[in-house]
Amino acid sequence: MAKEKIEGCHVCTLVTPGEPQVLLGKDKAFTYDYVFDIDSQQEQLYHACVHKLIEGCFDGYHATVFAYGQTGSGKTYSMGTGFDLSVCEEEQGIIPRAVHHLFEGIQSRRAQALQAGVQPPDFKVSAQFLELYNEDILDLFDSSKDLDSRCRKSNIKIHEDASGSIYTTGVTSRLVHSEEEMLQCLKLGALSRTTASTQMNAQSSRSHAIFTIHLCQMRVCPPAPHLENGGGELSGELNGLGPGGTMSQPEYETLMAKFHFVDLAGSERLKRTGATGERAREGISINCGLVRHAGTSVCVCVCVCVGSSAFSPMFTLQR
Repeated sequence: MAKEKIEGCHVCTLVTPGEPQVLLGKDKAFTYDYVFDIDSQQEQLYHACVHKLIEGCFDGYHATVFAYGQTGSGKTYSMGTGFDLSVCEEEQGIIPRAVHHLFEGIQSRRAQALQAGVQPPDFKVSAQFLELYNEDILDLFDSSKDLDSRCRKSNIKIHEDASGSIYTTGVTSRLVHSEEEMLQCLKLGALSRTTASTQMNAQSSRSHAIFTIHLCQMRVCPPAPHLENGGGELSGELNGLGPGGTMSQPEYETLMAKFHFVDLAGSERLKRTGATGERAREGISINCGLVRHAGTSVCVCVCVCVGSSAFSPMFTLQR
């Protein structure tokens, strides 16, 4: 950051060549599943950590990507929710790349089904965008709310069903049909996020943002393997064949998957940010929320841990 350069700050970490390890000072070493140095590109980060998770969504697996770190360390930039008009394609973050990958995979799977002579799968994609500001949940897709009225009580409720799954009610869900439509929704929601200027970050995110993509896929079930019955003959009924060897109606299966992209607000010290009044109360709320939710577990999670600009970005994969 320009301010840190003026103050004479320097890089205080070293990435071990060929190893996912970061050295802090002379004797402190931290090992992760993946580590990227300060010269690493956005595309390298995405293909190493997120690419396989998007592919897993087509098989019905849920996934979550967290961006966690100090304020001003580049979490919003890495996630791609900043929407700086000057950002080129090479600097696109995780979310725009994931959206492109998702719709590219949808078109590819439809084309493969047509080539194989089977009915192409039917996809439905929807998106939700939530903001957690001062312990209150706001819907960034709710066009009826007043953006200046941040103290208004939210109608969104969080529930847990009998099986232990968490779900929300009162959240706006937008059905999208293309990559461009999805990115437009993301942009409109990102522009509604709560941001403010501090001494450490000119455009600091003052809230946690959760962008969720829901993928519903209905496809023809793959044929069952040939099995021999008691008389040594192949059983055709298990393979979609009716009595007498006639072809019966194909069976369908529905796969549901959701992908959470979480851009957390940065942890901060009031002494360094120089925050007072409302900004100080926001910082306290941010730090309390990060500590309280630090033990939250998810099925598959990529945790993007980014230090200050004096630290190299570190990325870890937790299962």
